[in-house]
Amino acid sequence: MSTPQERFTEMWHEQAPHVLAFARRHVGSEAANDVVAETFMVAWRRWNDVTDPPIAWLLLAARKVIQNRARTARRHRALEERVALLDGVASYAADSADTAITRREALEGLARLDEKHREALLLVSWDGLSNDQAAAVLGIKPATFRQRLSRARAALLQGSTPLGPGPLPIALKELS
Repeated sequence: MSTPQERFTEMWHEQAPHVLAFARRHVGSEAANDVVAETFMVAWRRWNDVTDPPIAWLLLAARKVIQNRARTARRHRALEERVALLDGVASYAADSADTAITRREALEGLARLDEKHREALLLVSWDGLSNDQAAAVLGIKPATFRQRLSRARAALLQGSTPLGPGPLPIALKELS
């Protein structure tokens, strides 16, 4: 009886060309090899779930890999668009390279926040509204707004930006 590694290798040699053809039809030649590699990595991790014959299972796994890659690409494009949008409305504080880098980090952090938390921060810090005014603009209770703003600040300063120890970036000083 053959080992799981031998059976997997045999499956790879028999089925990889079919999975590659499927992937090429859906993502083109450039990304197809990555899809095949990810598909067989999933097959190895879930070896006990792979059916016999394995081709239908592998193509379903490849389809899910392709869908995940498409979602990731959409999220990446959306993040880039939000950063560009925020970059377009932000005013330039200074021309130094350090300020530009920190400004970019701040904008990327803002772009990673979901819409309601980002809007809470922007209403207070960029539009200059009080918490009560911002709550009225959003049509929510002031207590709800304060909670949303607090969560947005925590997310921005603790995990959403690659800021190390040290002073806050210029664009974030008024947020804290």
